[in-house]
Amino acid sequence: MTSTQKRVFVSLLLISLVYFVVFIFPNNTGAKDEMMISLFEPDEFAQYPVVTQMLEPDGSRNQTIYNFIAYGHYYYGSPFYVSSALLLLPLKLTQNPADTQLNMLLLRQFISILPMLGALLLLTHLQTKFKSPLKSIGLFVFLLSVSAVVENNLWWHVDSLAVLFVVLTLFLLDRDDGRFGLDFALAAISTGLATGTKVIGLFFVLTIPTYLLVGIISKKLTLRTAILKGILFVSIMAAAIVISNPFLLLENQRVEMIKTLTRQSRSMSEGWTLTYAKGPASWLHIIEELYGQLVFLALAFAALLLGIWRGENRTRHLLILTWALPLGLYVLFTIAIKPTHFFLPILLPVYSSLVVFFEFPPFNADKPRKPVSWLWGGLIFAVILYQFVAYVNKDVTLYREVLTREENEKSLVFYEVLEQDYLPRIQTDEQLKVFRDVRMYFPESPRWIVRTYWNSKYSTIEKIKPDIIILWSQRILDYTSESAQQNAVDPESFQDTFTFFVDADRDQLRGYRLVYRDGEGLMFVTESLYEQFFRE
Repeated sequence: MTSTQKRVFVSLLLISLVYFVVFIFPNNTGAKDEMMISLFEPDEFAQYPVVTQMLEPDGSRNQTIYNFIAYGHYYYGSPFYVSSALLLLPLKLTQNPADTQLNMLLLRQFISILPMLGALLLLTHLQTKFKSPLKSIGLFVFLLSVSAVVENNLWWHVDSLAVLFVVLTLFLLDRDDGRFGLDFALAAISTGLATGTKVIGLFFVLTIPTYLLVGIISKKLTLRTAILKGILFVSIMAAAIVISNPFLLLENQRVEMIKTLTRQSRSMSEGWTLTYAKGPASWLHIIEELYGQLVFLALAFAALLLGIWRGENRTRHLLILTWALPLGLYVLFTIAIKPTHFFLPILLPVYSSLVVFFEFPPFNADKPRKPVSWLWGGLIFAVILYQFVAYVNKDVTLYREVLTREENEKSLVFYEVLEQDYLPRIQTDEQLKVFRDVRMYFPESPRWIVRTYWNSKYSTIEKIKPDIIILWSQRILDYTSESAQQNAVDPESFQDTFTFFVDADRDQLRGYRLVYRDGEGLMFVTESLYEQFFRE
C-alpha cells in the first residue's frame, strides 16, 4: 500500500470505530429479559434460545458437541449461529445468571454491525482502491448512511454476515483480475459461505459464468479450461457449504433443514397466515423509505451501466450487475412478505458504483470539461446530496426510536397494570400456565410457566390448557378484518384462528373470561380463576 492508501485506510478505520461506538447506546436497550426481546424484535427472540441452548452442557461431551452442531433452527446456517455462540461463550463461562441485555448488545454489535463495516470497507476498496481520500471517505460515509444499513445495525440478524460474504466474493473476483488463481478459489469459498449462511450465494448463478465468459473472450481461457474452472469453482463452493455447516453430514438434520427451508420458501412467497401482495409496487414504500428515491436508484443503475460501457474496470461493474439482477428480480416478483433488509446485498454493491461518475468530467480534472458536463455533473451531485440528507434524517429517527423504545412501548405499560391491579389478586400455590402473544410482555416467574406463540387458535389453547391468556389487540384487528378470511394462506386452517379472535374480541372466548383490556392487549383467565379471584 502507498502512503496515501494507508492514510485512507486508517481514516476509514477511525470512522468505523466511531460508528461502532455510537450504536452501543440504542443496542443496549430492549432486552432486560428474554420476553422483552420479543416486543421489539420477534426474530431475535426466536434466535436467542438457539444460541443459549448450543452453549448448554448436556450430559456427555459428545452430546454437548452434537447439540452445538445440530442446533435445529435451520432457517439460517451454522456460520451465523456458531459465530454468535462463540461470541457469548466467554460470558457463558462467567455469567450466573446470564445477562440477557449484555448478551444482546454484543450480538448486535459484533454479529450485525462489525460484519457490515467489513463489507462496506471492502466495497469502498473495490471501487476506489483507497487511492483517493475524498472519493474513498465520501463513498464509505455515504454507504454507512443508507437507512436500511442503519436499521439493520439496530438488531441481531444474519444479514450482515450474508452481505459480507457476498461483497467478499465480488472483491475476490475483482482482485483475481482474470487470473483464475487463488483469489478465484477463495471467491468460491466465500460464495459457499454466502450459500451456507442464507442461501443467497446461489444467486451468483449468472456472475460466475459471466466471469468465465470474460476470460474466454479475453483469451485468458479456452472453452475447455473455462469448463474445468467452473467445475472447480462449484466443487470448492460445495465443500465450503458442507464444512461450514457440518450438520449436513447428519441425515436426520439434513432432512430437517430441507423441510425447514421448504416451509420457509412457501411462507416467503405467500405469507405466514394471511397472503401478501407481490410485485415491485408492493415494495415501493420500503425502497423509498430505506433505500432511496426512485430517481436516486435510477442514477445508481445508470452509474453501473456507465461503468460497464466506459468504466476503467468494466468487468467489475458487469459482475455487480449479474449479481444484483437475478436476486433483485426474485425478491421483487416472488417474495410476498416484506423484510426490509432483503435489498441490502443487492443495492449496496450497486450504490458503490456511483463512484464511476467521478471518472468523467466535470469530476475528473484530467479530462476536458465541457459546459454540458458541468450541467449533468451538478444534477448528479444534487441527487446524491439530496439522498444523503434524506438518509441522515431517517437515520436520526430510527436511532431515537430504538434508543427510547422501552419508554414508549405500550405492552410494558399493559403489563405494569396487570402487575399492579390484577395478578396480585390470583392467590394460589399452583404454578399457572400463561399463553402470551409474542408481541405482549409477560416475564417468566416462579409463579408462571409462560408459553409464547406467534399465532393463536382454539386448537392450540385446547392442547396446552393455559390458565391465563394474553393477547395483542393488533392481532385481533388483523385477523378479524373483512378481508382476513379471503386472504388466508390456508382458509380451512385459518377458520379456527378467525373464530378464536372474533370470540376474544367479543369476550366470548370459550372457557375464559376477560378481566382487563386496553388499546394494546387483553387478559383472559379461566372460568374457575375468574369465579375464585375476580367476581365481584
